[in-house]
Amino acid sequence: MTLAVVFGILTCCFFACVCCGKASLQAAIDVIDAAADFTVGNKRVIFVPIVYFVISFIFMLLWIGSMACVASLNDIKPGL
Repeated sequence: MTLAVVFGILTCCFFACVCCGKASLQAAIDVIDAAADFTVGNKRVIFVPIVYFVISFIFMLLWIGSMACVASLNDIKPGL
C-alpha cells in the first residue's frame, strides 16, 4: 500500500514537471522535427560520415602496413 502511495506521489510530481515544461518540450520536438525534415531533404548528409569512415579506414590500413615495413627493417634501439 505504501509503495502505491509513493509511486502515486512520484507520478503526480512527474506530471507537474511535464505540464510546467510543456513549452520547452514542444520546442525540443520542433527542433527534432526540423532536423528530420532537413535530413530527408538532403540525403548526402547521411553519406558524409560513411565516406569519412571509409577514407579513415583506408588511411589506417596504409599506416599499419607502413609501420610493419619500418619495424621489419632493423631492431629498434634507443639512441642519443
